[in-house]
Amino acid sequence: MTKLVLFVGTPGAGKSTLLETTARKFKGDFKIVNLGDVLLDIARERFGITDREKLGMLTNDDILIQRELAFKKIIEGKTDAIIDTHLTIKYGRRYVPGVTLAELEKIRIKAIIYVDATAEEIWKRRHKDPEKQHRRNINDTTGEIEEQRSINLAILSSCSIYLSIPIYIIYNADGKVEEASTEIGKILEEHFDVREKQKGR
Repeated sequence: MTKLVLFVGTPGAGKSTLLETTARKFKGDFKIVNLGDVLLDIARERFGITDREKLGMLTNDDILIQRELAFKKIIEGKTDAIIDTHLTIKYGRRYVPGVTLAELEKIRIKAIIYVDATAEEIWKRRHKDPEKQHRRNINDTTGEIEEQRSINLAILSSCSIYLSIPIYIIYNADGKVEEASTEIGKILEEHFDVREKQKGR
Protein backbone atom coordinates (compact mmCIF):
# COMPACT_ATOMS: atom_id res chain seq x y z
CA MET A 1 0.00 0.00 0.00
CA THR A 2 1.23 3.51 -0.85
CA LYS A 3 2.61 5.38 2.15
CA LEU A 4 2.04 9.12 2.34
CA VAL A 5 3.57 11.59 4.79
CA LEU A 6 2.41 15.21 5.04
CA PHE A 7 5.16 17.85 5.17
CA VAL A 8 3.94 21.25 6.37
CA GLY A 9 5.05 24.49 8.00
CA THR A 10 4.30 28.19 8.23
CA PRO A 11 5.49 29.96 5.03
CA GLY A 12 9.06 31.13 5.65
CA ALA A 13 9.98 28.40 8.13
CA GLY A 14 12.32 26.93 5.50
CA LYS A 15 10.16 23.93 4.64
CA SER A 16 11.07 23.65 0.96
CA THR A 17 14.80 24.15 1.51
CA LEU A 18 14.82 21.59 4.28
CA LEU A 19 12.89 19.07 2.19
CA GLU A 20 15.26 19.48 -0.77
CA THR A 21 18.28 19.02 1.52
CA THR A 22 16.81 15.84 2.98
CA ALA A 23 15.67 14.40 -0.36
CA ARG A 24 19.20 14.59 -1.79
CA LYS A 25 20.38 12.17 0.88
CA PHE A 26 17.92 9.47 -0.23
CA LYS A 27 18.33 9.83 -4.01
CA GLY A 28 14.85 8.99 -5.24
CA ASP A 29 13.66 6.37 -2.75
CA PHE A 30 10.36 8.22 -2.50
CA LYS A 31 8.52 10.91 -4.42
CA ILE A 32 8.06 14.52 -3.35
CA VAL A 33 4.74 16.01 -4.41
CA ASN A 34 4.15 19.73 -4.06
CA LEU A 35 0.39 19.94 -3.63
CA GLY A 36 0.34 23.58 -4.78
CA ASP A 37 1.94 22.60 -8.09
CA VAL A 38 -0.61 19.84 -8.65
CA LEU A 39 -3.47 22.21 -7.78
CA LEU A 40 -2.11 24.84 -10.16
CA ASP A 41 -1.93 22.30 -13.00
CA ILE A 42 -5.57 21.37 -12.40
CA ALA A 43 -6.65 25.03 -12.08
CA ARG A 44 -4.86 25.85 -15.34
CA GLU A 45 -6.85 23.13 -17.12
CA ARG A 46 -10.20 23.94 -15.50
CA PHE A 47 -10.13 27.73 -15.07
CA GLY A 48 -7.13 29.04 -16.99
CA ILE A 49 -5.41 30.14 -13.76
CA THR A 50 -1.63 30.39 -14.11
CA ASP A 51 -0.72 32.24 -10.87
CA ARG A 52 -0.65 30.17 -7.69
CA GLU A 53 -1.41 33.28 -5.62
CA LYS A 54 -4.86 33.36 -7.26
CA LEU A 55 -5.87 29.83 -6.26
CA GLY A 56 -7.40 31.16 -3.05
CA MET A 57 -9.78 33.34 -5.03
CA LEU A 58 -11.74 30.23 -6.07
CA THR A 59 -14.93 29.39 -4.18
CA ASN A 60 -14.67 26.98 -1.26
CA ASP A 61 -16.51 24.32 -3.27
CA ASP A 62 -14.08 24.70 -6.18
CA ILE A 63 -11.10 24.49 -3.83
CA LEU A 64 -12.43 21.24 -2.35
CA ILE A 65 -12.96 19.78 -5.83
CA GLN A 66 -9.43 20.86 -6.81
CA ARG A 67 -7.90 19.10 -3.83
CA GLU A 68 -10.00 15.97 -4.38
CA LEU A 69 -8.66 15.75 -7.94
CA ALA A 70 -5.11 16.45 -6.73
CA PHE A 71 -5.17 13.72 -4.09
CA LYS A 72 -6.67 11.32 -6.63
CA LYS A 73 -3.66 11.95 -8.88
CA ILE A 74 -1.27 11.36 -5.98
CA ILE A 75 -2.93 8.09 -4.97
CA GLU A 76 -3.00 6.84 -8.56
CA GLY A 77 0.76 7.35 -8.68
CA LYS A 78 1.10 4.31 -6.39
CA THR A 79 4.42 5.59 -5.06
CA ASP A 80 5.45 6.37 -1.49
CA ALA A 81 5.43 10.14 -1.28
CA ILE A 82 5.94 13.21 0.84
CA ILE A 83 3.17 15.73 0.24
CA ASP A 84 4.56 19.25 0.57
CA THR A 85 1.76 21.68 1.46
CA HIS A 86 0.35 24.05 4.12
CA LEU A 87 -2.01 23.45 7.02
CA THR A 88 -3.43 26.95 6.57
CA ILE A 89 -3.32 29.55 3.82
CA LYS A 90 -3.65 33.18 4.88
CA TYR A 91 -5.34 35.86 2.79
CA GLY A 92 -5.25 39.07 4.83
CA ARG A 93 -7.38 38.30 7.90
CA ARG A 94 -8.91 35.20 6.27
CA TYR A 95 -7.51 31.73 6.88
CA VAL A 96 -8.46 28.75 4.75
CA PRO A 97 -7.41 25.15 5.39
CA GLY A 98 -4.65 23.73 3.21
CA VAL A 99 -6.10 20.26 3.83
CA THR A 100 -9.03 18.85 5.77
CA LEU A 101 -9.25 15.97 8.23
CA ALA A 102 -11.63 14.16 5.87
CA GLU A 103 -9.08 14.39 3.04
CA LEU A 104 -6.20 13.16 5.19
CA GLU A 105 -8.33 10.30 6.48
CA LYS A 106 -9.37 9.32 2.95
CA ILE A 107 -5.78 9.13 1.64
CA ARG A 108 -4.67 7.39 4.87
CA ILE A 109 -1.86 9.77 5.72
CA LYS A 110 0.73 7.97 7.89
CA ALA A 111 2.37 10.89 9.70
CA ILE A 112 2.76 14.66 9.65
CA ILE A 113 6.08 16.48 9.82
CA TYR A 114 5.78 20.14 10.82
CA VAL A 115 8.73 22.47 10.20
CA ASP A 116 8.82 25.33 12.69
CA ALA A 117 10.85 28.46 13.41
CA THR A 118 10.28 31.55 15.53
CA ALA A 119 8.15 34.36 14.15
CA GLU A 120 11.24 36.57 14.05
CA GLU A 121 13.22 34.00 12.03
CA ILE A 122 10.34 33.55 9.61
CA TRP A 123 9.95 37.31 9.14
CA LYS A 124 13.67 37.71 8.36
CA ARG A 125 13.66 34.80 5.90
CA ARG A 126 10.66 36.16 4.02
CA HIS A 127 12.35 39.55 3.60
CA LYS A 128 15.77 38.12 2.78
CA ASP A 129 14.60 36.03 -0.19
CA PRO A 130 14.00 38.17 -3.33
CA GLU A 131 11.70 35.50 -4.78
CA LYS A 132 9.30 35.94 -1.86
CA GLN A 133 8.91 39.72 -2.14
CA HIS A 134 5.79 39.47 -4.36
CA ARG A 135 3.95 36.99 -2.17
CA ARG A 136 0.79 37.96 -0.34
CA ASN A 137 2.24 37.31 3.15
CA ILE A 138 5.26 39.59 2.77
CA ASN A 139 3.63 42.37 4.81
CA ASP A 140 2.67 40.15 7.75
CA THR A 141 3.99 41.38 11.08
CA THR A 142 5.73 39.05 13.52
CA GLY A 143 2.48 39.08 15.49
CA GLU A 144 0.52 37.83 12.50
CA ILE A 145 3.15 35.18 11.81
CA GLU A 146 2.90 34.04 15.44
CA GLU A 147 -0.89 33.91 15.07
CA GLN A 148 -0.62 31.60 12.04
CA ARG A 149 1.94 29.42 13.85
CA SER A 150 -0.49 29.04 16.76
CA ILE A 151 -3.37 28.12 14.46
CA ASN A 152 -1.18 25.60 12.62
CA LEU A 153 -0.07 23.94 15.85
CA ALA A 154 -3.68 23.69 17.05
CA ILE A 155 -4.69 22.03 13.78
CA LEU A 156 -1.67 19.74 13.98
CA SER A 157 -2.69 18.39 17.38
CA SER A 158 -6.27 17.87 16.16
CA CYS A 159 -4.98 15.86 13.19
CA SER A 160 -2.96 13.61 15.48
CA ILE A 161 -5.89 12.91 17.79
CA TYR A 162 -8.53 12.45 15.09
CA LEU A 163 -6.40 10.36 12.72
CA SER A 164 -4.42 8.50 15.40
CA ILE A 165 -1.14 9.26 13.66
CA PRO A 166 2.19 10.58 14.94
CA ILE A 167 3.19 14.20 14.43
CA TYR A 168 6.76 15.46 14.42
CA ILE A 169 7.79 19.05 15.05
CA ILE A 170 11.19 19.89 13.60
CA TYR A 171 12.71 23.20 14.62
CA ASN A 172 14.61 24.71 11.68
CA ALA A 173 16.90 27.20 13.40
CA ASP A 174 19.09 29.60 11.45
CA GLY A 175 22.26 27.85 10.30
CA LYS A 176 21.02 24.43 11.49
CA VAL A 177 19.58 22.97 8.28
CA GLU A 178 21.80 19.86 8.40
CA GLU A 179 20.77 19.06 11.97
CA ALA A 180 17.08 19.45 11.13
CA SER A 181 17.55 17.41 7.94
CA THR A 182 19.11 14.57 9.93
CA GLU A 183 16.06 14.47 12.21
CA ILE A 184 13.73 14.34 9.22
CA GLY A 185 15.81 11.56 7.67
CA LYS A 186 15.27 9.41 10.75
CA ILE A 187 11.51 9.94 10.48
CA LEU A 188 11.48 8.98 6.80
CA GLU A 189 13.48 5.83 7.51
CA GLU A 190 10.83 4.87 10.05
CA HIS A 191 7.86 5.38 7.74
CA PHE A 192 9.20 4.57 4.28
CA ASP A 193 11.51 1.63 5.04
CA VAL A 194 14.40 3.46 3.34
CA ARG A 195 17.94 4.20 4.41
CA GLU A 196 19.98 7.31 3.84
CA LYS A 197 22.65 6.76 1.19
CA GLN A 198 26.19 6.75 2.56
CA LYS A 199 28.47 9.49 1.29
CA GLY A 200 30.68 8.37 -1.56
CA ARG A 201 28.32 5.57 -2.65
